Amino acid sequence: MKLTMRPYKSEEDYWQMRQFLREVLLLNSLHQHSWHVARLDYWWWFIQQDLEKMELEKSIFFWETEKKEIAAVLNPEGKGQAYLQVHPKFHTAELEEEMIQTAEKYFRHPNREGKLRSLIFADSKDSFRHNILKKHGYQKVERPETSEIIHMFPLENEIHQVPTPEGYTIRALGHGLEMLERCYASGLGFHEDDIQTARENRDDPTWYHHIQSAPLYRRDLDIVAIASDGSIASFCTVWFDDVTRTAYFEPVATVPKHQRHGLGKAVLTEGLKRLKMMGAKLATVGGYSNAANGLYFSVFGEEHDITQPWEKFFG
Repeated sequence: MKLTMRPYKSEEDYWQMRQFLREVLLLNSLHQHSWHVARLDYWWWFIQQDLEKMELEKSIFFWETEKKEIAAVLNPEGKGQAYLQVHPKFHTAELEEEMIQTAEKYFRHPNREGKLRSLIFADSKDSFRHNILKKHGYQKVERPETSEIIHMFPLENEIHQVPTPEGYTIRALGHGLEMLERCYASGLGFHEDDIQTARENRDDPTWYHHIQSAPLYRRDLDIVAIASDGSIASFCTVWFDDVTRTAYFEPVATVPKHQRHGLGKAVLTEGLKRLKMMGAKLATVGGYSNAANGLYFSVFGEEHDITQPWEKFFG
């Protein structure tokens, strides 16, 4: 079947891409060989708007049938990084090769050493894509910390009860000024107690308003652990898609001075319990570091997929 490639045109493409990702996830039996729709939302409403600020017409590409049915989407996440979202019905070597060539044209970017490269991600079991990448001169990046482990928790499973650590309260994010505390905690949790970053996060909370504007955002799934002094000690935001009945945790962090008290387990478990009550079928969370993956394995169990980067250098 002849497919036509075109760049992103308008916001309508974003909404069509969301529906496409839902369909692909269901066809792939809920395995994330493509992005979860919530990952797109988080990238679109926060990462893209506040951090990356890419020119979308040169960053997102669609392959369509003559009937304008989406067969595949190529999109970035971070400079030089390409993700290939492919509908199983249209999965061919010819299509993958064209997507790889498009990624090389538009997404190649210098790494930290200044070497121009293209970085493409593939599921660890996707030998079909592996062979195509090898054919085009790509090599798998062997550093473990560059691979993302996608932890999967089927909500038919028993959720192991985790006691709330003494001196803390686990609940949904409150209204008003507590949102500023959530911004402050994010700066501490993701920037190793960087007070300056935490203050900047709190002084201009526009970025968190963007997150809260995302279609799947729900305040009752924005879980926080509150310390005795009223500060936010740990948090996780859960994105539930009722179309696929699946959920995605992003972000998850604990403020350094509150770590090693079991708060990460507590907020994750609370998220899982709420999802089960909503009728969700599957929850997922992605991790790169040993610490993050250790936490996720302890709560979600052993079931997981792995997304690995493949790189090619130019010049």
